[in-house]
Amino acid sequence: MRTLPVTLTLLIASLGALEAEMPVRATGAPVGLDEQTRSIRELLANPPEGDLSDLKTGLSERTDRPAIVLMRLADDPLNLARVRILSIALLSEYPSPQVKTYLLSLVSDESAHPTFRGWALQSYARGFAESEPEEVRTVVRPYLSDLEPGLRARAEMSMEYTLASRSPDAHDPMKRMIVLLMQD
Repeated sequence: MRTLPVTLTLLIASLGALEAEMPVRATGAPVGLDEQTRSIRELLANPPEGDLSDLKTGLSERTDRPAIVLMRLADDPLNLARVRILSIALLSEYPSPQVKTYLLSLVSDESAHPTFRGWALQSYARGFAESEPEEVRTVVRPYLSDLEPGLRARAEMSMEYTLASRSPDAHDPMKRMIVLLMQD
């Protein structure tokens, strides 16, 4: 038979574990976000024909907090891989400290599938390289020699965003991949 302090300690510890597993859900998201999440999940599962701007328009029509919803969708293992990957990729369009923290935690999570880690690395580089190229280089550089080939390839593509000679109109490899994901 457990004493009350032991029971309370176990309860508090289990709540902390739940919170650690679901960092986005613990952000105090507004009421109604679940409906927005379902709507955006449907949008990403069946994206509109067109390009990235069409998808972003669809997102902005469905929520005023796209980054929160995208992180929630990316975290949910019950979502289709396409929905999770598009969610991770689209986070590069909404750079903020919260998005940066989320993407970097996913990149460094060795228990996450390398596909999701690679997309998170590239999304981070795409979203933050213009404002902090040295920091992005520092984060990406170790993954250039990673044992996982897909992660290495994403790291190489990520470094393109940090080139000083890169023009704003330069080829964006991630944008083309997002458009491919949008197609059936």
